[in-house]
Amino acid sequence: MRLVIDGRRLTAERTGVGRYLELLLQDWAITGAPLPETLVVLRDRGGISRVPLGPGLKAEVIGEAWPGLLWERFGIGRRLRPGDILFAPANLIPWGWHGKTVLAMHDTLQEVMPESFPRLTRWRFARRYRQSAMTADRVLTLSQSTWRDVAKYYGVPASRLRVVYPAPDPSFRPHGPASEEVAEARGRVGLGSSPFFLFVGKPSRRRNLPAILEAFQIHKARHPGHRLVFVGPGDFEAGPLGDDPAILRAGHVPESVLRGLMADAVALLYPSEYEGFGLPVVEAMASGCPVITLRRAPLLEAGGDAAWYLDQAEPEAMAEAMHVLATDVAARASRMSRGFSQAGKFTQSRFADEVKAEIRDVAGYRPSGKGPRLRPGSRRSLDRDARRGR
Repeated sequence: MRLVIDGRRLTAERTGVGRYLELLLQDWAITGAPLPETLVVLRDRGGISRVPLGPGLKAEVIGEAWPGLLWERFGIGRRLRPGDILFAPANLIPWGWHGKTVLAMHDTLQEVMPESFPRLTRWRFARRYRQSAMTADRVLTLSQSTWRDVAKYYGVPASRLRVVYPAPDPSFRPHGPASEEVAEARGRVGLGSSPFFLFVGKPSRRRNLPAILEAFQIHKARHPGHRLVFVGPGDFEAGPLGDDPAILRAGHVPESVLRGLMADAVALLYPSEYEGFGLPVVEAMASGCPVITLRRAPLLEAGGDAAWYLDQAEPEAMAEAMHVLATDVAARASRMSRGFSQAGKFTQSRFADEVKAEIRDVAGYRPSGKGPRLRPGSRRSLDRDARRGR
């Protein structure tokens, strides 16, 4: 019996699904892969460095730069054989595979907000996502909200659905203003010593960029030295951002720069109308960065009682939250403290253990002699964390 993992989202650039899978692989390389023989099939040579060495854990690059359907049929499709278990971490089961599968569904955005996608994109993917969800032996969702959406839109019975919350990388943690990561991040973006607010993600319509820009202009009238930084793929034309020198476009940045920015921002602005979960919210809180977001079901799961929630993306209300977090030391400290507690609920070990358990359950695999997970603070646990760079 062998586990094959669809690793197409592991690329040189770290994006959401790739980071989801990378965090699992980091843990499994130390605690043991779900099955003794585990193969990660990659489409991009840049992803090789993101698959750590571990017992029984291997990676192979196949069909680099092949179109998606061709790669599914003749790339990963040729590596899958009868009796294998497939872990598909990106909403989609490769075309032609009919064996046992554990599927991660990150959201149902094409069903909830179809207007967010071009018609061709909906035609290409919506039906395949639905079919993948309906045929997978186990469907993992990132939140209770997405669990309900997958059941509603795709008709997946509760017996095949599980909620497994993702986790931030442990390297998202507080860094002082004099730290190397903060200095590197500020230098990379060109911030100097200015206080700043941060947006992380694609410039999608659902994330209300025009409201963010208007809120910042209101805020800047009271705090002319403050800046607004946009991080993520895309050219951010959805605003448009204009030519205000106080608004900085960082684009896609290395993880170290993202961590430095999150640890030093006044707040993360994340007024999204829909998310499958909202991992940047948790990453920010783990970094000591307060979050301003919308009162939407999955974001409530991510932010708990720590985030500053708005009922709507109203610029005036957002600007007032920004002003308070920039000037009220006690209010900011309270948000940070609650944020650390909330982020602590989402750990890498819990995340990796739960996904591993679901894969083993579908496979019918019961490892012999499996010892307990290392207790936090034990010598072996500290050694393991040191190897991870914690």
